[in-house]
Amino acid sequence: MNWLNGKKTYIISALMVVVSLMHLVTGDLTLVEFLNGEQMINLFEAVGLTTLRVGVGQNQRDTVSEIVKNINFPYAG
Repeated sequence: MNWLNGKKTYIISALMVVVSLMHLVTGDLTLVEFLNGEQMINLFEAVGLTTLRVGVGQNQRDTVSEIVKNINFPYAG
């Protein structure tokens, strides 16, 4: 399961988008009901979750890079 490291959040977000859009595609909801309903909120939550995961990933890389730099070159500016 190591191949899923860092990808689980993206998979969940993609599934949230698919489920949200399936209500529109299958005809369960009209466009107006979709835009005013809970499915649109779920769509925004999926986008927000993905954005949060990207930010956390970038922050982790920056932190690890800074730690490695401080270990290898502790007195470098």
